[in-house]
Amino acid sequence: MDSLLLLFFAIAGVAAAPEFEFPPVYQRTQLGDSIDVSTMKVLKVAYESGEDKNVVSSPLGLMMLLSLYERAAGPAAKEELARFLGETDAKQSSEWYKDLSVKLSELEPQQLAVAHKIAVSDKYVLDEQFAAAARAYRSELDSVDFSKPKETAALINQWAAEKTKGLIKEPVSADSLTPDIAAALFNVIYFNGHWHVPFKAEDTKEKDFHVSRDSAVKKPMMHLLQSLYYAESKDLGAKMIELPYKEKGFRMVVVLPDQVDGLPSVLEKAAEKGLLSDVFRLSPAGRDIDLDMPKFDIRSNLDFNNILPKVGVSKIFQEAALGLVKDTPVKVSKAFQQAFIKVNEEGATAGAFTGAIVVPVSSVYTPPPAIKFSVDHPFLYLILYQDNILFAGTYTS
Repeated sequence: MDSLLLLFFAIAGVAAAPEFEFPPVYQRTQLGDSIDVSTMKVLKVAYESGEDKNVVSSPLGLMMLLSLYERAAGPAAKEELARFLGETDAKQSSEWYKDLSVKLSELEPQQLAVAHKIAVSDKYVLDEQFAAAARAYRSELDSVDFSKPKETAALINQWAAEKTKGLIKEPVSADSLTPDIAAALFNVIYFNGHWHVPFKAEDTKEKDFHVSRDSAVKKPMMHLLQSLYYAESKDLGAKMIELPYKEKGFRMVVVLPDQVDGLPSVLEKAAEKGLLSDVFRLSPAGRDIDLDMPKFDIRSNLDFNNILPKVGVSKIFQEAALGLVKDTPVKVSKAFQQAFIKVNEEGATAGAFTGAIVVPVSSVYTPPPAIKFSVDHPFLYLILYQDNILFAGTYTS
């Protein structure tokens, strides 16, 4: 059986954008719920299995490629993938992922770039139906010579660098490419966003970040005093804020456990039911949020050969897929993701929502005190487009 190399790349950053609509309105969808639960399952395993507890991942990139691979997979693999992708109707789910892939690929590429590439060995031909499905996902199809690993790696790396504005330069090494590869699937998700209300660099100060109940380190903490969407969840054991980007439809949600050592418990609960129910309970706090939040810069290399079996997907590495390469059974030999996120004060021109309230001259109005939100211990974060989680991660130190 020939091997199929399956690779994923993802990156998130901070930059510029068009005007922000206020207040934003988001609709919750069945696909968003499916992405939510699977994302949290992947993040929990990545957090638990990795030595570095600072994690960033884009399970959505994984899910889009797996939804495409599912079209060619064997029966046992299809069953596992259906459960992981949250399918009740496989055909409908496949259409949802295809439509989402198309919708995201049509957004302004300076804000969000979503791209797929299928590199097929020059010794093989893609199955016609699979090739048609791949094109419907807006995938690029290329014929390559895997017997020339340096040249092929250079082509793939050049594509990744172009799509990620040079921030992922050499995700594929020549050593990882072998002549027996029949095809390789790639995905890139690159997000480039500016805060709707930027932090001021001069307000960033070194403050304590509690890595445990009895240990703290100094971290550069950004500061913002602003009216934000806010929620508390007793069931989750955490409170949340939403930081909107200027880019329409994009936002970061910070999930801060109530306890310094509460992140594992929050991840456990999130992996069971997802986070969207709590995200959709976010609402205006009614007063300012006094926010302290660390700057952070994280790179993660995730081994999906290790992670996927722990979330119920193992048959893709064992069972032959007959509908991907014409007249040739293939299986997945390797799956990984390289991800990056940088969060700092940078932003474009600040937006503002301005209102005026008139009161009788004789009355005296005292605004309510601000809600203190100190992100000073391990936390979870999400970057969403509408109700779809693009990136999820943890920060612990």
